[in-house]
Amino acid sequence: MSSNNKTILSFSKKILPLWEIEKGVSTESIAVAKEEALTFLAKEREKIMRMSHKEALKELIKVHKIESKIKTISAIADNGLFTI
Repeated sequence: MSSNNKTILSFSKKILPLWEIEKGVSTESIAVAKEEALTFLAKEREKIMRMSHKEALKELIKVHKIESKIKTISAIADNGLFTI
């Protein structure tokens, strides 16, 4: 436990039970969030594995926003800002 946590807990005996509840709920919420994230990623992996090669490549390009990046870079032009 960090010194900041010890300082907070030293203010009142009522703090410790609340702290323990908070810690338990935080630990539980992290576990739930991890499970949700892993479930989502497993479904995404299954979806990709069912795609054809061409579909998978299109999805990869879409996810990385490559077409949008190409348009943005192509639109950059010298507007005379650096001319003397």
